Amino acid sequence: MEGTILKYRHFAALAACFAAACVLGAEWERKLVIAPVGGDLARAQSSEDEDEEEEAGEEKEYTSQETRTEKGTSQKIYTEGTSLKAQYQFINFNKDRVTISFAMTAPDYMKYLEGYGYSDKEMNGLRAWREKTRQDVWKETYTKSGKAAAEAAIAGVDMDYDTRLRALLRARGLAMRPGNVVECDMPVVVKRNIPLMKPLAMSLQKLATEKKYSEEDLIGAALSLVQTAMRYKIPPLIDKGLHICGLLPPARALLSGWGDCDTKSGLLASILGNWSGMRMVGIAVPGHYLMAIRRLPGKGDMFVRYEGLEYVLVEPAGPAWLEPGTVGTATTALLSGRDGYKVEPFF
Repeated sequence: MEGTILKYRHFAALAACFAAACVLGAEWERKLVIAPVGGDLARAQSSEDEDEEEEAGEEKEYTSQETRTEKGTSQKIYTEGTSLKAQYQFINFNKDRVTISFAMTAPDYMKYLEGYGYSDKEMNGLRAWREKTRQDVWKETYTKSGKAAAEAAIAGVDMDYDTRLRALLRARGLAMRPGNVVECDMPVVVKRNIPLMKPLAMSLQKLATEKKYSEEDLIGAALSLVQTAMRYKIPPLIDKGLHICGLLPPARALLSGWGDCDTKSGLLASILGNWSGMRMVGIAVPGHYLMAIRRLPGKGDMFVRYEGLEYVLVEPAGPAWLEPGTVGTATTALLSGRDGYKVEPFF
């Protein structure tokens, strides 16, 4: 009888300790929770002279064919066999008409899209792993080494969960920021897409060689493309079941024909990153995103200083033609506002 009572007390104590661990786990869950909408943050959703032609979420499928011409620019998004293609015509700052094309096979494109954004299913699977591992580790460690060791083991599982969570987000072009908010990781997106944008960059380089463009002219040609030939439209936070945090990765932006300020900044930086020595930073201000390029500012150029060096501001959002060193009036106000700006090096 006495042995039965002791056995009962042992299991009661074990159950109580496990319940306490579950409470601690619930508190940790609240700290790391990624809500379907509220926990995702769009980096920026505004532009100078904003020109939204379609509501966010109404993007046409990439298999549709669309031709658009205005202000000396045009875009054609279409399919040809198993390839997805985009052709853009625009006028650069040298007043030359430029034609640029981009293409991917449909299988490569679908695989590419899988590398951006996370699903609720993936998050639920990661949480399920953590809960099962907690229970297994607690039971084994408590029985062998007692409560203190079991709590330490649970803390180790939670740290492992945090590491896996952040690794998953990083692999999908996202990052966990202070306050446990998820947003796009622009440096990761840019570095990952530089090789993919090389053919487009080489097309611009060929033009620059033929026309004897300076480096400034070359940058201006790429800038004109994203500013004027691509429509301005805000991506959704969630698209087709994936949390994308309001960002289209560069290839998708090109094969869709649109994007907002951070989407266009990521695309432009991915193109320009193909030239050695090109140093760029992202500039985040409340509700807006732009970038800056390392060079000495000319007369009248707007610039920021980062680590003692000048970076000339570039405004990719459009739809206005704004040369390097020129930004919109709203952006100027944001840069000098009380909240200031955050510099984010791409490399």
